[in-house]
Amino acid sequence: MSIQSVILLIFLTDEEIGGLVTIVPLLLVGFYLLRHLLRYGVSGLSRFFYLFYRTVSYPFNLLNGLQRHLSKPWRVLYKSHHGSDKVNRFMRRFWTVMKLPLYVLLAPLRLVNAIFYNIIIHVGFEFFNYLAEIADPTSRIEGGANFFTWLLLIPLRLVKYSWHFMLTVVESVIWTAIDTVVPALMVYHGTNQYASENITQSPGRLNDGRTLGTWQVGGGNYVGNGIYFAPVRKTATHYARNHSNKALIVCRVSLGKVLDLGMAPKHVYAQCGSANAVGVSDWGLRHGYTTGEWWRRDEQWWEYCMFDRGNRYNYSWRIRPMYVEELDKGKVHRIRGGMSHWLFRLLVLKDLKTSISEI
Repeated sequence: MSIQSVILLIFLTDEEIGGLVTIVPLLLVGFYLLRHLLRYGVSGLSRFFYLFYRTVSYPFNLLNGLQRHLSKPWRVLYKSHHGSDKVNRFMRRFWTVMKLPLYVLLAPLRLVNAIFYNIIIHVGFEFFNYLAEIADPTSRIEGGANFFTWLLLIPLRLVKYSWHFMLTVVESVIWTAIDTVVPALMVYHGTNQYASENITQSPGRLNDGRTLGTWQVGGGNYVGNGIYFAPVRKTATHYARNHSNKALIVCRVSLGKVLDLGMAPKHVYAQCGSANAVGVSDWGLRHGYTTGEWWRRDEQWWEYCMFDRGNRYNYSWRIRPMYVEELDKGKVHRIRGGMSHWLFRLLVLKDLKTSISEI
């Protein structure tokens, strides 16, 4: 028994000691029950918010599609390759000029979409990620494996994740302003749950030693090396179908300068549809393109490929995950410790600085 405990017992009466013996166990039982109540309560609220999102998102998903179609209404003319390389070189320049008035006219639509996806949806889902870490931490260090550690570290978790939530709100507002000027779309990426955690989870926040917060370029890419996104949910779920724990990463992506592959040189377009068509991404990067857009004729859908830059998906600020969905269970996948910050992260700030210097 410690000296402090002995001194305390000396100055307490028998009735006070008896009161403590009665109250302390009751308090511990109360906190134990509170822990489980918070765990299931946060999970229930997260499910409710997801259902709310799926309900109210339909008109905004239509607006997102409208922004995509109106920004380049001529894309339907280039589902396949036609014309000589000389004509297509001229058409690429011609359509680039034609985008300018559409860019100006679509500014209000970009603002509306950015407010909904960046502030309401991303901040909303991250709120539940942080709230879950306060109520039911996944890290052993923060009390995930021990009730007494959980109880003692409540103030620490409250401060830590409140701080990260504040940063999330601030950066989401900043990106809303940026997305109004630099066009971004809501798109989908099909994968598995483990990969989705590696991609979206913040590195170092839980101190578990994993390399997180990065996208890895795989093989078998039909229009070059890069990270693939779908403007339609059904397309992304197709690519997740072979995984045992299917997941869908819903992102805001700044596509940058997009190469319409139907207007690419013939030798470039000829590689599309072949495994590891690295010549497509190599040509695109050499000519200043960030992303390739391709109509996959066998499946009848559009795909985006953000071209690989040294086994990295171009620059980190371009792809900003909003949330991850578990397709088998139809619910949002909890990201342990919360997602990587969209702005307040060294890698993002470094990439932004490099991007600005390249302008």
